[in-house]
Amino acid sequence: MRLPKRLLTLGAFAVLTGLAAGATTATRDRWLPLLNAKLSAAPAEAEHDDHAGHDHGAEEGHGAEGNQNNVPLSEQARANLGLKLGPVELTNYTKNLVIPGVVVEQPGHSERRITTSLAGVVVKVHAFPGQAVKPGDPLLDIRPTGELLTTAQAELLKTLQDIELVDAELRRLTPLVDGGSVPARTKIEREYERKRLDSRKLVQIQELLVRGLTPYQVTEMVEHKTLLRDFTIHVPGGAPKPPSNEEGHDHPSIVPTGFVGVPEQVESAAADTVFTVENIDIFPGKLVQPGDELCDLGLHTELYLEGRAFERDSRLITLAVQQQLPLTALFEGESDTAELREGLHIRYVENSLDAATRTLRFFVPLKNEVIRDAEADNGVIYRSWRFKPGQKVRLLLPVQKLTDQIVLPAEAVVSEGPDVYVFRANGELLERVPVVVEHRDPRFVVLRSDGSVFMGDEIAMNQAYQINLALKKQQGSGVDPHAGHNH
Repeated sequence: MRLPKRLLTLGAFAVLTGLAAGATTATRDRWLPLLNAKLSAAPAEAEHDDHAGHDHGAEEGHGAEGNQNNVPLSEQARANLGLKLGPVELTNYTKNLVIPGVVVEQPGHSERRITTSLAGVVVKVHAFPGQAVKPGDPLLDIRPTGELLTTAQAELLKTLQDIELVDAELRRLTPLVDGGSVPARTKIEREYERKRLDSRKLVQIQELLVRGLTPYQVTEMVEHKTLLRDFTIHVPGGAPKPPSNEEGHDHPSIVPTGFVGVPEQVESAAADTVFTVENIDIFPGKLVQPGDELCDLGLHTELYLEGRAFERDSRLITLAVQQQLPLTALFEGESDTAELREGLHIRYVENSLDAATRTLRFFVPLKNEVIRDAEADNGVIYRSWRFKPGQKVRLLLPVQKLTDQIVLPAEAVVSEGPDVYVFRANGELLERVPVVVEHRDPRFVVLRSDGSVFMGDEIAMNQAYQINLALKKQQGSGVDPHAGHNH
């Protein structure tokens, strides 16, 4: 029996449908989870597509303000920071070796200890700590208690009296010898006696000088024929200045036989020398013995810069000495007010390394400068020096010259871990730009020319650290650049 064609087609379709239903049921565990995930993601994608155009428009609307690396600064903020902008330019740069150092006194020359050569009691202290004194100025008065000095003075006074007696005898004998009533031999014997007394006088004067008296004090004793009760110790290096007239008589200015005046060149040099009283170890009523320290004077007109270079840099130090390369001294302080001294040269280098730090010490002479001389309410002059022992310093030794480099002040860059940034002006905004530093020293940084910044770009030349703090505060405030848009 032959079935109609229509029935065959329907039967084939039914068989295929049954087979498909069976296959779908068998693989349901595999395709059903995928279908559910696709259906769940479709609404989220549709929502994203709905807002895509709005976000793009918002980005265009915000412009540069939407960049998290931009920080706006008001005119008041720029004035408070003292912000300085400058263009990026190519310039020459000298690469320096930075060596730490410190200001020190010149050993044996910058410090002067005042001691006493006689035993006595301190009667009066003329100097004050911090006072500026010149050679010849009085420091303190001492009343001697030793017998040797008193005996030496008494012997000198006895010699002076004997000289007066011999002179009087010679004056009496001279007319008698001329008249022939007294033999000339008598006068000659008195003249020999006079010369012998003059020789003894010189020896006794030298003894008093050795025991601590000054030529002025000896002159005063010779003129007035009196023992000196108080002795004044003066600043060494010049002619002592006489004390005020408290005894009711004029102080002599005659230098006794055997002494010469202070040379003019010495007086001129002493006038330019000014000490500072740094420490006073005595007080009125204190008993002192020969050799005791009375006070300390400092002479800070010329100091040393002591540099400490590592052992690996010793060759560069030696080369700097041989070629007399100029050094630059950068003293600690604010960047805008830091003291800078150029054209310095190494005077000498030690021939041994420090065993503990393995560093090589070298010394650079430094001329000191007077800031001011102020007169206090007690009438004493106090001097202030610009450079002081113990002051930190960094010595810059030139080692290489570079040409056509991007050089910026050290305050123009800020570091965050391994990253370094500068701030480029973009209208009213400052844009943080990452850069690569090729070299830096305490004053400048050299940037790599890699396209991070271009010639003519306006860069913040200072206060990069403060600007970066403002940027971090802005980023950490949680402010959404798209805040105010309702979705």
